[in-house]
Amino acid sequence: MLQRPSVERRRTAVAVFSIALLGMALSGCVSAEERRYADANTCQSFGAPYGSPAYTNCMLEQQRRRDNEELESLERTRLTTEIARDAQIMADRARRERCHRDPDRRECRR
Repeated sequence: MLQRPSVERRRTAVAVFSIALLGMALSGCVSAEERRYADANTCQSFGAPYGSPAYTNCMLEQQRRRDNEELESLERTRLTTEIARDAQIMADRARRERCHRDPDRRECRR
């Protein structure tokens, strides 16, 4: 019969998952110089010559787009972490209630 993981194992799993998620987010990092080069190529491919107002606006829009993507990624990470924490709290609460009703359960023995 399968045994449910202990509370400490679940907490460890949540921590490892959070660290892995952060690691994946950071693995896509690109240097500032590479970003500027890519943005400059994008703006020039749109027909905005270097130094023109259109080029400046395009570069600002590229930065705004990147900032929005980063904020959305951080928000997704925050929500994922919050969901994991809430799930852990609910699992702990359910376990306490089961142990309160039936202290002889295997999961309640320590």
